[in-house]
Amino acid sequence: MMELHVCNRAGAVLKAFALGDTAEVIVGRDASCDIQIKAKTVSREHCSIESEGDELVLRDLESSCGTFLDGKKIDTVRIEDGMEIIVGPAILKFYDSGI
Repeated sequence: MMELHVCNRAGAVLKAFALGDTAEVIVGRDASCDIQIKAKTVSREHCSIESEGDELVLRDLESSCGTFLDGKKIDTVRIEDGMEIIVGPAILKFYDSGI
């Protein structure tokens, strides 16, 4: 199972989530999002994390400021252990929990 840590730019973990129990998780500024990041640089519905078979995929939902991996703007990426995605002021860190 994959675990997601939402961190600030200093690396402090703000929240942790287990992924894989639902088909889709929405990350954004809106209160209706599964993972809420309250920042002006985060779109109401910024990106999604979706199950595709045994894999998890992160998709940018046409956000205003973009979603970044290794400093490059991305549209879609397969999530891997240790990956860090930038969403506004937050870092989404993905870990394989081994469960």
